[in-house]
Amino acid sequence: MKFAFADTETRSRTRISAGTDLYTRDAQCMIVTYKLGYDQPTRIWQPWKDPMPGDLEDMIRDDSCLIITHKVEFDFNIFERALQLGIRRSRMRCSLACAYAHGLPGSVETLGTVLGLPLDQQKLIEDKALIHTFCEPQKATDRFVEPWEAPQEWERFCNYAIRDTDALAEIWRRLPKHNYQGLNLEWWYLNQLENERGFGFDQPLAAATREFLKLAKAQTDTAISDATGGAVKAATQRNRLLAYLQNKYGMEISNLRAAEVRDWLEADDLHPEIRFLLETRLEASKSSGSKYTRGLNTVGPGSRIRWAIQWSGAGRTGRNSGRNFQPHNMPRPMVNVRQTSGPKKGQVLLVPVKAAWIDDVILPGIRNHDALSCDIVYGGPHEAAALALRHVITAAPGNELVVVDWKNIESRVLAWIAGEEWKLRAYEANDRGEGADLYKLLFSNFFGIPVEAVNDTERQSGKVAELAFGFGGGVGAMVTMAATYQMDLEPIAAIVLPRATDTQLKKAEKAWKRAFLEADDYGLEPDLYIALDVLKQSYRESNSAIDQLKKDLGSAVLAAVRNPGAAGSSTVGRCKIWSTQAALIIELPSGRRLTYWTPSIATEVDVNPVDGHVSERSYVVYWTARGKFWHCEKSWPGLFVENIVQAIANDVMRWSAVAVHKDTLRVPAVREYLLTLTEWERTALAMDVHDELALDVPVGSYPLERLEAQCVKGFWWSKGLPLAVDGWKNFRYGKRG
Repeated sequence: MKFAFADTETRSRTRISAGTDLYTRDAQCMIVTYKLGYDQPTRIWQPWKDPMPGDLEDMIRDDSCLIITHKVEFDFNIFERALQLGIRRSRMRCSLACAYAHGLPGSVETLGTVLGLPLDQQKLIEDKALIHTFCEPQKATDRFVEPWEAPQEWERFCNYAIRDTDALAEIWRRLPKHNYQGLNLEWWYLNQLENERGFGFDQPLAAATREFLKLAKAQTDTAISDATGGAVKAATQRNRLLAYLQNKYGMEISNLRAAEVRDWLEADDLHPEIRFLLETRLEASKSSGSKYTRGLNTVGPGSRIRWAIQWSGAGRTGRNSGRNFQPHNMPRPMVNVRQTSGPKKGQVLLVPVKAAWIDDVILPGIRNHDALSCDIVYGGPHEAAALALRHVITAAPGNELVVVDWKNIESRVLAWIAGEEWKLRAYEANDRGEGADLYKLLFSNFFGIPVEAVNDTERQSGKVAELAFGFGGGVGAMVTMAATYQMDLEPIAAIVLPRATDTQLKKAEKAWKRAFLEADDYGLEPDLYIALDVLKQSYRESNSAIDQLKKDLGSAVLAAVRNPGAAGSSTVGRCKIWSTQAALIIELPSGRRLTYWTPSIATEVDVNPVDGHVSERSYVVYWTARGKFWHCEKSWPGLFVENIVQAIANDVMRWSAVAVHKDTLRVPAVREYLLTLTEWERTALAMDVHDELALDVPVGSYPLERLEAQCVKGFWWSKGLPLAVDGWKNFRYGKRG
């Protein structure tokens, strides 16, 4: 296989912050640097003044040659839109994607350092600033600096571009390729098509919501100014509001972060004005408005947002992440809304939020501004905007979104790799429409009570405990999950403590004493902390295989790092584990690998403040990517369990998405529709978000049942893993009903 390496330097009046799609539609390519193999010199072509060199033209026409760039979506679109070179996308490979696939940083500078490139092969960092000189309009003149106007700087810029491609070639030579081949490469290529197609974005609704939020802000600012006599003119004036609360009420509040404000609002004896000011601040701090603005700034032709999904952007687990508009990072709206429509006069009911209710009530309320003053129904203007945010994502005209979401996928994968047989059988029975609800069954197993006697509050305890304790978490994980799922922890003590054994209570009381002395009790009342610790113990007792998995995995990882290069490997949780001098490797059932770079063993001494007992604990430290940076981090057994579970869940998504893509092309109505799109947009897949796949297809062309069937088939490596999905169809990105 032949390789060539290429990079481009461009200029555009569209800011790069508008995203790849809009920027490359308006860009002029000033420089192409290319390298025809590892050992060839890097050459330069300046399209603004010279014809294309013959060797570059030969490279472009040679279908047997793969072309490597560091950010394919950018360079391919420059080749296609600015230079019209007609390169097939399947010939492109991406060093950034390959780095992400192996848990490495995406920045060329950082990646070069991590991979040990000699300094003369790394980028000329000081000359990178010349991008601002030649690639952006100058503020003073609103025009570009032309190459002939600054010839010395231009020569330096050309040398910078050449050095960049030299670094790219050496990076590609040194990058591992294991996770960037086979089906994983197919998934990357499908992600390219998915991003090029993008997803629909309701621009009129987004503009109306942004205007609605401006009116809400003006209304809020007037109210808060009136309430404080002009001392605070806006809820966003943090320092003024803190000073006002201190000076008038002597209120010692350390900050106005949402969690702190919510804690204060829990008090039932709060002065009415303080309550009003804090509630107003909390409402105004919600950030969904910025998402609408970002969407309006990045939406492209056909009212679609493109390149909002970064392949493997969430780290070594391989999950995708969001960029710009970021559909993966939407605010979590309220679960229920209040409605004064109970059977008794004046009765307030909590009604679950449904997509149909958002479509039929919230969206009109935003457009006609009714939602400004109807806080009982809408929960406040910002909450209304947060509820509407998913619904700004739409299908194309005449189409529908057909969506599946894998049910309990992490819990199922965890039970599968641990061999927690009772839980696997429970999921299988539930999927057949038989047996008990799993969360009721979990609580039943906690305390040995009949499953039919478990009430809704106890069921919710089971659900949150499953999410919190599955990866080895403790009381802190339960507190975090309860906040995420809006669960009130207060009733837990009354439910749990009467059913706890003496042994459980003694262990929990000891755990609370230690947490209290170390100021690590999360501000919980002793009985509540003890009850949550009892829940943790009960989970581990009733999920003994999962608890053992954590211990076995921790031991296997330590043994592997202590003996790098040892013959063979251990197998724990259906995964193979071994270590080299460079990395700790965990191979998943699918064959994909999780990589923890430069691992070593660290030891810490622990002194129990309750009894003075001294113990020693060993753990693995490793280097990992965090954004553009490279950090040393410590591990714990639960981290490896969590990484494996999330990675296998992602493999289910990957393998299913590739199968679904191929299946949709077999459906005449879908295939005919896709032929109306450009070659690089021809996929029914419009978006994937966490454990959801969303197709954008003509109404009625691809049955939901067919999509669901494709997503629960399983694979050669997943035998015994029970899969189930929850599917729905809607024009907007929200499940109706």
